[in-house]
Amino acid sequence: MTTPFRQGLNKVYLPNIIFKMVRAPNLQPNQVAFRVPPKCNKFDIHSYLTNIYGVNVQEVRTMNYGTVHKKGRNSKTEVISSAYKKAIVTLDTEFVWPKAPEWCELDNEQQRLGTKAAGRKLKGWRFRGTPSERDDLKQVNDQLHARMEAEQKSK
Repeated sequence: MTTPFRQGLNKVYLPNIIFKMVRAPNLQPNQVAFRVPPKCNKFDIHSYLTNIYGVNVQEVRTMNYGTVHKKGRNSKTEVISSAYKKAIVTLDTEFVWPKAPEWCELDNEQQRLGTKAAGRKLKGWRFRGTPSERDDLKQVNDQLHARMEAEQKSK
């Protein structure tokens, strides 16, 4: 006879705890990784996911990561990243990430091409992109402009 999984110590009336879902390529299909506050324990994570989202959780594994301190230019220590806890949750069903929206891909492509062009511009007027790179940037900008016009017309 198995014992039931006990509920967490924190009562969750309104969720005020932020769970950030993290992409982890080495996990099994029925596992999901979350970045949670350090004060959450396994029972809190389990009860949060089952009570708020209605997910059947099989197992919760956690890892603690400490604060990263580095020394700045003025010899003072600066906090680079704060402490967090990573939780790997095993579900009873397979989890599939949703596809990224089309507008997100266009924005990322524009950011990549624009950064490349700006870096060349800093080097001087002699450094220009290849014609294919300039055409790619123009196509991406035209698609984004057409999308913004369509959004304006729909309003």
